[in-house]
Amino acid sequence: MEILNKIDALKKEIDALRPISKDLEAKIMQKFRLDWNYHSNAIEGNRLTFGETKTFLLHGITADGKPLKDHLDIKGHNKVLLLLE
Repeated sequence: MEILNKIDALKKEIDALRPISKDLEAKIMQKFRLDWNYHSNAIEGNRLTFGETKTFLLHGITADGKPLKDHLDIKGHNKVLLLLE
């Protein structure tokens, strides 16, 4: 039960910071999507680095020498995450 109390305390800290601006919320969600995209795909063997993933998602620039499949996997995963928002 101690862990649940800690979770409740942390949630109260977060709630005390609300409401957050739309700009900050967008930045948080972007960071969350980038991290989730990178780590989920890396676990599956995707060869894009975090920086390459970020550049591809934010600017549409593909990484030289990396398979098209890796880029398409990232793109598809990101579409799903956008639907979940």
